[in-house]
Amino acid sequence: MEKSNIFNINRLYLLTRRHLFSNLTGWMIAFGALSGVMLVISLLVANFQPGSLAMLTPTYLTIMFLGGYIFTSSIFSELNEPRKATHYLTLPVSVTERLASAWLLTGILFPLFALLMIFLIIFLANLIMNLTFDFSPFANLFSGNYVNAFKTYLVTQSVFLLGAAYFRKYNFLKTLLVLFVFFVAFMIVSGLLGWLFLSHLAEMLASEEAALNVDPVAVRWIPMAANFFYNYLMLPFFLVTTWFTLKERQV
Repeated sequence: MEKSNIFNINRLYLLTRRHLFSNLTGWMIAFGALSGVMLVISLLVANFQPGSLAMLTPTYLTIMFLGGYIFTSSIFSELNEPRKATHYLTLPVSVTERLASAWLLTGILFPLFALLMIFLIIFLANLIMNLTFDFSPFANLFSGNYVNAFKTYLVTQSVFLLGAAYFRKYNFLKTLLVLFVFFVAFMIVSGLLGWLFLSHLAEMLASEEAALNVDPVAVRWIPMAANFFYNYLMLPFFLVTTWFTLKERQV
């Protein structure tokens, strides 16, 4: 049977392994250094304020998100180096496999490894300070907070994946700049639309009869639509856009 030219699991595995082992040393050094800093912070907090150790979790998650975004922004770095780009683009893999490999490394494996590292740091801090084997951090591995954190990272990371494919230099910073400009423009437009809507609504509510005819769904449809887009459409939208961006650059 002829192998598919669009997606092949064996080619995906080989590409992911190539990317992983070619950058493994640098990634392990970065993870090790960051883990050491986080462990020292945990030990200091546990020493001076033992009850506050659990409160460091949001800080750990923030570091995970930031590190993941930076890592994602550099996942297509070979495309931006002329000497490496030719070799990378001539690999016998499809655009779908390139995208799937990058997403698997940055969107799935990275947060899972980072969350495991966070639990290990909390466990070591408890062990060193209390000399007891407290496995409660690992018991919370699948708690609602961490599952929501993983979901949030998975969705928002797709934005930086598109930035990694689209920009040729300073991918992380340029993606942040685009996000900043977008949110400023969004807030301005939302403010103007809200002002126009509320002023019109105030006129309608001026009469008691009109107030009875106001549909409360009209007030909630924008947040509901935004929530639907975030939960169900944002991830596939940015992945598809990234696919077309990679396709264009490959051509």
